[in-house]
Amino acid sequence: MTYRVINWATGHTGKMVVRATAERPEFEIVGAFTYNPDKAGQDLGDIAGIGKLGVIATNDRQQILDTPADCVLFLAGAENDVPGSIADICALLASGKNVVTTAANFIYPKSLGPDVEKAIADACIKGNTTFHGLGIMPGFFAESLPLLFTRLARRIDRIVCSETLMYDKYPSAYQMFDLMGFGYTPDDPTPFFANAELVGETWRHSGWLMADTLGLPIDRIECFRNTVVTDRDLHVAAGTIKAGTVGAMNFGVKVISEGRERIRLQHFTRMSDHLAPDWPTGHGWLVDLEGEPEIHARIAVGAHDSEMPTDDACMATGMHAIHAVPYVIDAKPGILTLADAPPVWAKDPFFL
Repeated sequence: MTYRVINWATGHTGKMVVRATAERPEFEIVGAFTYNPDKAGQDLGDIAGIGKLGVIATNDRQQILDTPADCVLFLAGAENDVPGSIADICALLASGKNVVTTAANFIYPKSLGPDVEKAIADACIKGNTTFHGLGIMPGFFAESLPLLFTRLARRIDRIVCSETLMYDKYPSAYQMFDLMGFGYTPDDPTPFFANAELVGETWRHSGWLMADTLGLPIDRIECFRNTVVTDRDLHVAAGTIKAGTVGAMNFGVKVISEGRERIRLQHFTRMSDHLAPDWPTGHGWLVDLEGEPEIHARIAVGAHDSEMPTDDACMATGMHAIHAVPYVIDAKPGILTLADAPPVWAKDPFFL
């Protein structure tokens, strides 16, 4: 069977997905949507750096809706425009196209409220299609892997999933400073991440999904952000972080059930190895299941000496989406969560 796919968004991860999809004989790329007007009209292969594919990127939504396809790989950063992304996803589903998205906001539509959940479900009914949200963290290490580990547990007291990354080599000043808040004083309200509730949106949906799947009643989901200031100037790829400003941070969500913390999903990052020495270090993910028996796992994605560890995570995110396409197409219409997804194994196109 040939899977006709549309690539929605042509950013960093989107271009990785194009390259990986193009090399797989069972996939046919039939369309591409770009938010960047400078990319509209360009061949998708040229955008991805692999030579022409004969697919021209467009920023015309109606053209995409009119293009016959089995599935749309929706790779947009939906947090920048959640209502607009919901409208696009519903339109795609209603047009008869299944949707696989890597947007963290859409891991669990129930957590977006009954109106949004109903809109997505209704669009699936209208188009006879399936909606599926996934990723890496969130989208795999915060949900699929710990849920798999629970099959080995007699008793589950608490689940803690942690992501640890160094961002000293990440070059985007906007993302590191204006968005995350490095280089600001801890109490400065200017950066986006200064608002713990907004930061918590990254994992609130995953926490809700985990609790529902495990049968835990939710008292509340608490968002948190802890910061550590640097004692010296740090010269990193994104710029200079002055002494006395934020050089490391830990943020995430806690699911409180029946008065105690049962699930914690969090991120640790620093701009220098010497900061926050009591926090987990390195590049990777930790899954800790406290109970009987205890289970502790550390996972690293990519080479330990990678110049850009975040690229390895982006590739893993994109491949998770690509590998989901067949089972999403085969699924019954409606919302398919990570808890409902079937086990699936990758096939290496280079050995087919």
